Amino acid sequence: MINQNSYWLRLTDEQRRGVVACLRDLGYSLSDIARAAGVNPSTVHAWLTGRAAPQADKLENLYRAMPDTVERCLPEPPVGELDVMQAISVIAKALRAKALRDIVIDELAKLLPGGLKREIAYRVERDDIELFKAKLAAEGISRDTINYYVRYLVKFLDEVGWVLSTETLQRVYTIKQPRVMGKTAVALKRFIDTIVKVKDPQVAPLLYDAFKTVQSKPKNSFRVPTLEEVKRVWEEAHKISPCAAAIWGLLAETGVRLDHLLRARLDGLQLDRRRLLLGEVAGPKRQPLIFLTAGAAKYLVEAYLPWRQKFEHMLQQHSERLFPCKELTVYRWLKEARERAGLPWLEPRLLRKFNAQWLLDRGVDPTDIDLLQGRSVRERVLFNHYIADYERRLRQVFEQHAPRVFP
Repeated sequence: MINQNSYWLRLTDEQRRGVVACLRDLGYSLSDIARAAGVNPSTVHAWLTGRAAPQADKLENLYRAMPDTVERCLPEPPVGELDVMQAISVIAKALRAKALRDIVIDELAKLLPGGLKREIAYRVERDDIELFKAKLAAEGISRDTINYYVRYLVKFLDEVGWVLSTETLQRVYTIKQPRVMGKTAVALKRFIDTIVKVKDPQVAPLLYDAFKTVQSKPKNSFRVPTLEEVKRVWEEAHKISPCAAAIWGLLAETGVRLDHLLRARLDGLQLDRRRLLLGEVAGPKRQPLIFLTAGAAKYLVEAYLPWRQKFEHMLQQHSERLFPCKELTVYRWLKEARERAGLPWLEPRLLRKFNAQWLLDRGVDPTDIDLLQGRSVRERVLFNHYIADYERRLRQVFEQHAPRVFP
């Protein structure tokens, strides 16, 4: 633990900003940092862009909220041989004092897992997180997926004091939300297999086998929601945020993939033609565009786009994405909307199944459903040819049969 009273005042503005930037690298959002520091997200953005620097009291608030994580973000002072010898001398005196001996041993055990008590443990450092991110990137894993791993990993490390042991890993099972528990377990398994296995090959397999990944639901066990249920969630989402309602409605009416929708650009929105160009034309998951119902276009114009403008003004930043909301925030909003509607099981992934089943029940050809949802485009048909030849017919199918969620 650091001496809070004087330490923060010794840091330069650049070092203070570096603490906040480090927290962002470890997966914390602007809102997470702002909440812990007791400021607005726009203030955190000003720190990160260099227009301001956090004061000592704000860093103190961060430290109180997440001491272990903040300590890993502090600039390391140079350590010389004299410093080490003086520290050893102090520790030796403390070991000779009966009242302090157990305290010293416990603290040293945390720094040297397995050294004093020979426990099976690995102490995670900030450099491990950076190496983890770099290795995943080298494997070709997307930035969104890397952030997903780091976000759940760091939050778990905060809970266990950044020490992975056979005992602390059991805390995975105490996570109340099944979805969060599953994602945390996957992130931990990946970290142990990627980093711990290299740095401590003897401990890694013991940690890896100390817990299991648990699926919250059996695979392929789902119930397709009704249109009334989907609308109930939309109504609650609209009360929470136009961003949540716009995303939920588009997912249900078009069957678009959520990741495609979150990557959509603002300049791809063509309201005059009631369509949204996604530009997803590479790889197995292709979806060049989606059509918009009249209700969706009206909602975007009257409710969502004005909200989006205010949102960007509040954050004092401009985004090229149509939906600049953080993915984690969108999930939180939609989870709250489902719970308010009494339908916590109706996850966003089910809307794609709902849309396909809705169209199928109305006699739409499965090939047209595949094309509308971007599931398959014949290899011999080029993108431009697809747009020119298929858009008119697919729009007719969409206009006639697509479910209507927006009022």
